[in-house]
Parts: sequence; structure tokens; C-alpha cells
Amino acid sequence: MKMMYALRRGGLRLFCILAALLAVIPGAFAAQRAAEVHITVPSVIYMQDAAFTLGEAARIEGPVQARAALSSLILSTSGGVLTRDEVLQALRASGLNDFRVELRMPVRVRVETPGPEGNGTETPDYRPQPSDTSLSAMVKSISAWNGDVEVTAVGSIPQGRLVEPASIVPGTPAATLRFQDDRGRVRSLSVRMTWTQNVLVAARTIQRDVPIRRRDLMTRSMKITRPGVYAVDPAEAVGHVSRKAVKQGEPIPLEFLTGPSQVKKGRKVTIVARYGGLTATADGVLLESGSPGDLVRVRRSDNRKAVVKGYIVDENTVEVRVQ
Repeated sequence: MKMMYALRRGGLRLFCILAALLAVIPGAFAAQRAAEVHITVPSVIYMQDAAFTLGEAARIEGPVQARAALSSLILSTSGGVLTRDEVLQALRASGLNDFRVELRMPVRVRVETPGPEGNGTETPDYRPQPSDTSLSAMVKSISAWNGDVEVTAVGSIPQGRLVEPASIVPGTPAATLRFQDDRGRVRSLSVRMTWTQNVLVAARTIQRDVPIRRRDLMTRSMKITRPGVYAVDPAEAVGHVSRKAVKQGEPIPLEFLTGPSQVKKGRKVTIVARYGGLTATADGVLLESGSPGDLVRVRRSDNRKAVVKGYIVDENTVEVRVQ
């Protein structure tokens, strides 16, 4: 009765999909009472870096296994704000489907840098002085950089227009800018530059030779010393495989990646369907070729009429997503 009630709530579509899978695996669904995990994030948190773990930002209550896994999730902030949606995205990427997670936090959380005494306050002399925005705009223009660059001038900024250099390679730590005023006088200004860019990092450890999924990735702002080293767009990584394992929180080096793997029509796979805390699996056969992330048709191995659509997870798994 409890199981049928759960299926009714999912609607007729859920019933038809799971019924087809359950016909081959009697008792495949085991209705379980999911263990509860409570996560509380305050309205203001104090972090030294732009990237940090959920365990550093929140109070996590629940089973030891869940606390350990969730505490290590990597979060990142942009503009001094952490949003509820960003935390929910990290939670979905955790893969902890056996736990019922309750998140208590505001829609937007302010992230501040702790003061020198570690008391969560900012002193006037502690925060670095911002770089001149006009200099940053100049450097971005001549470097054709699509990230951010912080430019700090060593001295006062001369009057006039920038005449040298004609270009700067992104990642260059320092340079001398030359300005020419209306009278033709040329003055020099030494600057220091810090280049940053949003790059893709591993939301969980990515194993070698295993196709990368979108949920395996998250975005983090990083200092860049050489452009074009790390993946910045999901299209550069999803479906590809890495020649080396990438640990959680590490950026995805482009040099490690090889092209997306193609799963061929006729391959034997495991069909997985999930709804809440319920899971059903069945042996199946691909009716279409595709790469990880593609929506394809798949049928049950012992019943040619039991055909469903699912997303290729890897070369051995197709996931039926039940809404």
C-alpha cells in the first residue's frame, strides 16, 4: 500500500515507466525511510578565500556518513554572495540519494573576509585598496581577456592616453605602461596584475577514463598564470574522459581530456530509474548510439515491447529521469 501510494503521487507516467522495469525484477523497489540531514547556513559567513567547503560555512546534522560527504563539498562565491541555488546545485551533485536533506538558509548569504584578529570584522587598513578601474579596462582591452584582471599601479597614474604596450599576454604578472599627454610628453607607470577567470573544477573526484557528467562539474574563480590551461565551458568537458584522476575541487586541465566516448547501438546496459528514495534497475539494450548526456531509446532485455527513453550516464548505464 505504501509503495502504490508513492507511485500514485508520481503520476501515471511514473507508474508506467517503473512498472515496465519492475516486471523483470520482482521486488526491485524497496521503499525505505530516508535518513534526514539538516543543513543550516547563517545570513553572514566569514571566509578567507572565494572557494570553501560546505562544512566550513554551515552546521550539518545527521548520520556520520552524510556529514562527512557533505562537509567536503566545494562552494564558491562571486561578488561576496553565496546563493541558495548554488548550495542546492552542490547538494544535487553530491550523489547522496539515500538521505533526505533539509536546507535552512536565506536566498542570499553575505560572504565577508575576516579581519586580522579573526573576529569576523573588517578593519579599514586590512582590505586591499581596489585597483583603478580605468587601468583594468585598458589592460583587458589590449589583452583581449574574457576574465577579470586587477591592476595595481606603483605610483600615480599619468595624464594622457596609453601608447605602449600594444598588447599584454594574459597571466603576465607585471608590466610598464607608457602614457602620452597632449604636449607629446611620455611618462611611464609600473603596474602589477592579478588575472582571474571562472574555470570548471571537479564537484567530486573524477576517475580516470570515466566519462565526465555535468553534475561532476562546478565553477570556481581562480588566479590564472597562463590562459587556455583549464576548461571553462561545460562543452569542453562533458562526455570527455580524463587520462588522469582529478580530485574534488581541482580544476579540469584541458591537456588531460580526450574526445567524448560513443556508446554504440546494441550495447547491453543497466537501466536505472529513481523517484525520491525509490530505485529500480533492469537489464537493457541500447536502441540508439550516443554519447554521455544524450537522450536515447532503450528496451528491456527480455521484452522487446518495453521501450523507454533515458539519458546515457556512461557506457554501462542509462538513467530514466522521472519528474
